[in-house]
Amino acid sequence: MAASRKIAVTPADCAHGREGRASCPSGEVRLMRDTKPKRKSRTRLLSVCGFSVLAVGLLGVVGARAGLLAEGTNSPRYGWTILSEAAPAAPRDKSADKRGAYIWSASRVGSTLKLRGLVPSEEDRRTVLGMAKAHFADLAIEDRLKIGEGGPPKEQWLGAVSFGLKQLSHLKQGSARLLNAGLKVEGEARSGDDYVEVKKALSGPMPTGLTVLNENVRPPIVDPFAFVAFLNTEALTLSGNVPSEDVRKQVKEWARHLFERATLDDRLQLASGAPKAWGDAVEVGLRALSRLESGKIALSGLALSIEGEARDKGTAVAISYQLRRDLPALFSSTESIRWKEAEVTRNIGEAIVPRIKDTVHTSSGLATGALPAE
Repeated sequence: MAASRKIAVTPADCAHGREGRASCPSGEVRLMRDTKPKRKSRTRLLSVCGFSVLAVGLLGVVGARAGLLAEGTNSPRYGWTILSEAAPAAPRDKSADKRGAYIWSASRVGSTLKLRGLVPSEEDRRTVLGMAKAHFADLAIEDRLKIGEGGPPKEQWLGAVSFGLKQLSHLKQGSARLLNAGLKVEGEARSGDDYVEVKKALSGPMPTGLTVLNENVRPPIVDPFAFVAFLNTEALTLSGNVPSEDVRKQVKEWARHLFERATLDDRLQLASGAPKAWGDAVEVGLRALSRLESGKIALSGLALSIEGEARDKGTAVAISYQLRRDLPALFSSTESIRWKEAEVTRNIGEAIVPRIKDTVHTSSGLATGALPAE
């Protein structure tokens, strides 16, 4: 009976499918059983082949470590898989990471001020908390600041924090965030005046070393969005809300063009929440008002009302028609316009009727109906 032996089979041997050997295209080592006595020459051949496989395997490992196998870790050229270790990564520059991501933020959410990010020291943490309490005495402060190195110079950083907190104090809700020496501010202003203050500060001189990376501050949202224009013999007064500074300028240009003889008194406040086509509705309203001797228009949401005094009935009717024709489709109007003609007729009637009762007699004793000469 033939003896069992473990033999190393090369990919070349497997490919030939020789007698006594199993086909193994993957080139792995298999247990083989001899079915016939082997000659010494075959034994020597197998020994040489086994040594060749071992040598090629060692060269493959060395080549993989040296990056010489262009085919990658799974190489069909040799018929086996080589698992190579990745080269160790270079040590990270932790100081560079800190310089690139020294973050601090303050967020106003409801009745809470949330502080996050890094501070240079425990003393600086107390300083920041003192600033926060000074600007937000009515808010609960949630402190999750952590001490970390690598930020901008201390005095410069504290100046930037103070500036950011001051801008945040003008917001109803929002945040101020520092990335190294760059500031981001976003949110909704508490009022029109607060909006103006924030925009002015962010576009003006900055504390030393500080730059504005981004700002997205919105005027306060009001509902309904209201606008009033009041005209008398002395001035045109504008009050209520306007959505932006650009629109304010446009409204004032319309007013100066339509009311050349009137003094313009601008009391408008910036706000968010204007309905679509709001500017078109305001222009139509101002044109109608300009045809009155005195009066006002009031725009609240999508409803426009006009009241006042016109020269005559024809003008009053024309104003009503104009409003209904020219207002954007979403808007409605109500009119309460008087005209001078009615008042003149009433006054003449009051003066004439009593005097008609006193008939004037001529020399013939007949009533002529003529008024006596004054």
